Amino acid sequence: MGGRGLGRQSTTPTLPPRLLTPIEDVRNLEGSCWAFSTIAAVEGINQIVTGELISLSEQELVDCDRSYDAGCNGGLMDYAFQFIIDNGGIDTEDYPYKGVDGECNASGVNAKVVTIDGYEDVPPFDERALKKAVAHQPVSVAIEAGGREFQLYESGVFSGECGTALDHGVIAVGYGTEHGKEYWLVRNSWGTGWGENGYIKMERNVVENFFWKRGIAMEASYPIKTSPNPKKSSEGYYSSA
Repeated sequence: MGGRGLGRQSTTPTLPPRLLTPIEDVRNLEGSCWAFSTIAAVEGINQIVTGELISLSEQELVDCDRSYDAGCNGGLMDYAFQFIIDNGGIDTEDYPYKGVDGECNASGVNAKVVTIDGYEDVPPFDERALKKAVAHQPVSVAIEAGGREFQLYESGVFSGECGTALDHGVIAVGYGTEHGKEYWLVRNSWGTGWGENGYIKMERNVVENFFWKRGIAMEASYPIKTSPNPKKSSEGYYSSA
């Protein structure tokens, strides 16, 4: 398969690394992947709009976003976006990741540092619309990640089965072409030892006859941000004033 360096012999219109915080490894805690996908998308749009890369808390979503999501037992990125619209995002230092379900820290409301104003769903199976979205910001996507080929991926454009039984939340951060094959550049949350430094190149523009390879385009969505973040007072609390 060769080396693991991103972009090797490829054209890769990817988002700048400054938009993304370091890759986490939650492979043994798969039920919280939705929180990591959501947070990566929000961190990215916040950096684009404000110029600040702020590490936000996945644990807040795991503990507190319980209207529809289920902590380490699974969740959906759209519901998590709505939670952040309603409650804001909290700095990781104020609410660190523990890897288990916990009680929601109600005092965290005073620690919110990032807000979003909405979210947008990409039309299902519309890879052109997904490409347009990814060109502007990180996009949360769901994929089927249970296959052995996917789990053992090391490098190159992955063209194995990755179907429509969606079970894993990740983040699409770019697209390109390698050796004539078009791909999506996807950031996983299984640590930098998996894939190409934590990323996978997934086959793009798959023809309709290979429907079972097009799961990545089924439930893509991204946050919208137009408003400034809350300001921190001298007492350490945040407000929109």
